[in-house]
Amino acid sequence: MLGITGGGLRSHDAATGPLIAQPVGALVTSNVGQNYPYTSETDAERAAVIARLVAEREGLADKVAAETSPVDENPRWWVWKCPTKGCPGLLHVAGYAHDLHALYVVCDGTCGKTFLR
Repeated sequence: MLGITGGGLRSHDAATGPLIAQPVGALVTSNVGQNYPYTSETDAERAAVIARLVAEREGLADKVAAETSPVDENPRWWVWKCPTKGCPGLLHVAGYAHDLHALYVVCDGTCGKTFLR
């Protein structure tokens, strides 16, 4: 019996190999921060951010219209941190990417890039 949860050895190795102890504060690969959602927002909040970005950024409306189809009804949508180095922005869902199984997101930060999630 374990005295503290997580204090004992696993009965088997992880699929990626044996677990190796990491020092507290060890660095995490960048793809972890890029793949996991940061927060969520309501559909109304998402739509308002996208409308603001489209109004503020020249050519974004045409790009989104050409590369996406409209999203379906969902009460909440995920928001991710922008992976661009030095950009403090968040990625908001603008639509579904044409011919791809992905969400098309727009950064509200300084880089202003679009990504597939």
